[in-house]
Amino acid sequence: MSKKEVVGLILMLAITLYFGATLVSYVKIENAEFGVSEILLIIAIVVGWAQFFSWHARKDVKKDELGKKIIRDSAYLSHQIVFGSLFVLWIIDFFFINKGQNFTLFIALAISYITYPIVQFVHVKKYL
Repeated sequence: MSKKEVVGLILMLAITLYFGATLVSYVKIENAEFGVSEILLIIAIVVGWAQFFSWHARKDVKKDELGKKIIRDSAYLSHQIVFGSLFVLWIIDFFFINKGQNFTLFIALAISYITYPIVQFVHVKKYL
């Protein structure tokens, strides 16, 4: 492991221990509830560790042609899932919850819609 990888691993361990201890302390505190930010924090930590164990430790697989295909296909699929789920959430929010008053979700939908084509355009420009 290189120096950057060791520092990244130590930082990830420190973040996990700090926020993990904080979330465990919610059990002891009266009237403490898990809100949206705590759930997003748990998701971020799980995703960080999943990324570390899946691709980070196996850099030779990333350089392989099949590894590149897996990365490309998973990026496209994850983009489609994000766009679809944000679209459904926006429709639910627009018609049932806020009756069209929430523009933040619409902005997130627009960003998710244009992200993949822009990234793809930048990558194509590198090869031309």
